[in-house]
Amino acid sequence: MQDKGAWAAVAQEPLVDELIAVLRVLRQITNPVRRGEITAQQYWLLRHLHSDGPLRVSMLAAQLGIGQSATTTACQRLARQGLVTRARSPEDERVVLVTLTDAGRRRVEAWLATRRAVLAEVIGPLNASERQDLAGLLVKLRRSAETVFER
Repeated sequence: MQDKGAWAAVAQEPLVDELIAVLRVLRQITNPVRRGEITAQQYWLLRHLHSDGPLRVSMLAAQLGIGQSATTTACQRLARQGLVTRARSPEDERVVLVTLTDAGRRRVEAWLATRRAVLAEVIGPLNASERQDLAGLLVKLRRSAETVFER
């Protein structure tokens, strides 16, 4: 493990600033929240449903780190837009299950496709060797990031 002085030195490198700048530009171009299409809560709610399938309102609230009433409100708005359905659980009427509709799934997949298309265009100028090098470096960075968050 590197000491804090080493981390501080790396944090001052132009490379760190360039990585932050690239991430900022990509987020601005591809994130529907940044483009004003949807709120952050609604975006992450839809993303959780897309990856995890139907969830209880209480589980969504916990995953989003917001209260159940705020989650319920977000779900109601998304239901009015036809992006989710809300239904009482057959086992326990107190439990509300939220499910992504086909329209909701298409919306999330369109966002993901846009992100992939933009990233493909961004790396387009790189030759095959540069792409291979970048891929290897990104894998190494991802693994490093995962270990930082495990601490």
